[in-house]
Amino acid sequence: MSSSTLPFSSNHMKSKVNGIRGLVLLDTGSGLTIISFQHWSIIGDKSSPLTPYTGPDIHGPEGSSICPVGWVTVDIAIAGIIIQHKTILDKNFKHLILIGNDLMKNIGIVLDIQANKMWLRTKPNLQYDI
Repeated sequence: MSSSTLPFSSNHMKSKVNGIRGLVLLDTGSGLTIISFQHWSIIGDKSSPLTPYTGPDIHGPEGSSICPVGWVTVDIAIAGIIIQHKTILDKNFKHLILIGNDLMKNIGIVLDIQANKMWLRTKPNLQYDI
């Protein structure tokens, strides 16, 4: 999906997951980072173990279950850093990769929604377009 076809109110950023470039959705309303299971079948590390998900059901913004499948640890490159992060895989979610508050707080991402900018708390002078 090109950035010109993304909804205006969405906050997307260029990133790499397991070394593969793409756009990720930055979602301050999500407590978890989520990757579509179908997308994972393309970009995933086949040797990376999938831990079955046994927690409570997770619902998307429209209220339906995202059908969590399991957890995997991925390499996420965003804002000039690379971090290994535990991520939920789901079967019923409309986005390929969603970066939740768990990752944003962990690395100190600051969003300026009005200016469509993002930066790391430790590097406020290095800003990225969202």
